[in-house]
Amino acid sequence: MLSAFLNEAFPAMGNRTVNPPPIRKGILQACLLAGVIFSSCLQAAELSSSEIIPSEDTTPILTIKAADQQQRVSLADIEQLPLHDVSLQHPEGPEGVYSGVLLRDFLNAYELDDASRLRLIAVDNYSVFLKQAQLQEKAYLLVTRFDGAPVPRSQLGPLLVVVPEDAEAVLKGEEPLDKWIWGLATIDAG
Repeated sequence: MLSAFLNEAFPAMGNRTVNPPPIRKGILQACLLAGVIFSSCLQAAELSSSEIIPSEDTTPILTIKAADQQQRVSLADIEQLPLHDVSLQHPEGPEGVYSGVLLRDFLNAYELDDASRLRLIAVDNYSVFLKQAQLQEKAYLLVTRFDGAPVPRSQLGPLLVVVPEDAEAVLKGEEPLDKWIWGLATIDAG
C-alpha cells in the first residue's frame, strides 16, 4: 500500500523521479507529519521490557483471595515475574515511567487465570471488576514502581493497575477510567 502511494505521489521516469506537483507534495508532507505524531503517541503508551532490578522487600502488600484460601504477597514476590515499563500520564497522578508486571502473567503465576471474574479492591474499598475477556483484549499492567522507585501511598501506591493502551484516550475523556485502580490492596477471584 505504501509503495502504491509513493508510486502515485512520485511517478518514476527511467532512473529519475519526477518532482511531484505541489498538491501531492503537501499531501505527502501531511501524511508524514501525521505518521510522526501518531507514532509518538503510540510510543508514549507502549510497553517495553524493564531493566529494573527486582525488589527484595518481603513485606506483604497484596492479598489474594481465591475460594476459601487467602495469600499475602510482597513486592519481591510480584517482581519475580518479567518487569515492563511504560511512559504515561496517569489521569489521577503524575506523569513518568510506570513499571510492573503484566496482570495476566501475575494471575497465571498465582493460578487465578481461570477465574471468570476478578474483583480488584483498593485500600479505601473502591472496587474494579474485570472479566477474563477484558484481560485478553488489552494488556493491564500491575504497577509496582514509578520512575524506578516503589510507589508510595501518597502517589497512588503501593500498587496500581493501569491500561497503557487506553492512557491517551482516558486523558481525552474518550475512554472510561473504570478499569484503572490505585492503592490496590486485594485481588479477589472468589
